[in-house]
Amino acid sequence: MLKARLYDGSTPVPDQATLILSGPMARLVSRRIDNQYPAGQLRVSPRIGQAERFILFPDGLQLQCPDADMLGRLPQEGATEGLVAWLEQRWWVALTSLTLLISGLLAGYFVGLPLAAEHISANIPIEYERTIGEQSLVWLDENKVFLPSKITPEGRQAIDEGFARLHAGLPLDGHYRLEFRSSPAIGPNALALPGGIVVITDEMIQKADSLGEALAVLAHEIGHVERRHALRSVMQNSVVAVLAATLTSDASSLSLVVAGLPAVLAQTKYSREFESEADEFAFWLLKQNELSPELFASMMERLAEDDRGKARLWSFVSSHPVTAERIARARKAAEN
Repeated sequence: MLKARLYDGSTPVPDQATLILSGPMARLVSRRIDNQYPAGQLRVSPRIGQAERFILFPDGLQLQCPDADMLGRLPQEGATEGLVAWLEQRWWVALTSLTLLISGLLAGYFVGLPLAAEHISANIPIEYERTIGEQSLVWLDENKVFLPSKITPEGRQAIDEGFARLHAGLPLDGHYRLEFRSSPAIGPNALALPGGIVVITDEMIQKADSLGEALAVLAHEIGHVERRHALRSVMQNSVVAVLAATLTSDASSLSLVVAGLPAVLAQTKYSREFESEADEFAFWLLKQNELSPELFASMMERLAEDDRGKARLWSFVSSHPVTAERIARARKAAEN
């Protein structure tokens, strides 16, 4: 026997009623009703936490009542409601599900997304990537981040020839272009733009004690080009923007990424993995050209010392963080 509130569909105020189960029959009794129904024709709403449940009768009447064991003897609206109710009533299931969801998202961001970007970038023709690099260089010039170089033609020639020797025979050999610029705003710097465009500033050349140190910096940038780091970074950031726009229904996040792409590239801070890849490539490339990775270590130390205490947003040190570990790896590579 079950006490419940009866809704007849014609009056908004429920009536008190009793449901009695006797074998295959169910009897509904209230002040105005005394009806018999085959129990198999009743339907019970799914169990949702501690919420009250509804019993639907074939003639449209409804009973609202607290959950009770007796309701398990009646037909249920959902075949899986037992499992659903069991899950809903256990907080640790929700916590585990949330943990798995967060873990999946983190794995997708830190593992899946980089792997996808690497695979996709490897299949994008370098000519398409070059267009992004050209547009970025134009933006940097037009916004006075870069100014015309004051390095003499003789000084440029030595670096040009050394740069050509470095990338000779590499997979992207035919796509490299070295650009010289002056930039008091960012000081000693070098950066690899998509498509094989490498920029070195007058200030970086002047900071180098030798041609070998300038070439060591360029070898690092060649590593970024060969591994397609600029394009991979853009793709990863763009995917995040697409997801953000999808979740927030804000398409402006996409337009901002596209419009601000040159600025993003100029300020790119590569991941530790990308920096390590470019470093190792540079060490190998220097040795192939009979230059010591010690040149890279000494240049990094001087740049770090020079940059200390200076608030430059786009310095080489800010976009290529100098660490004792990286310098130590360069010196170890020089010994081997």
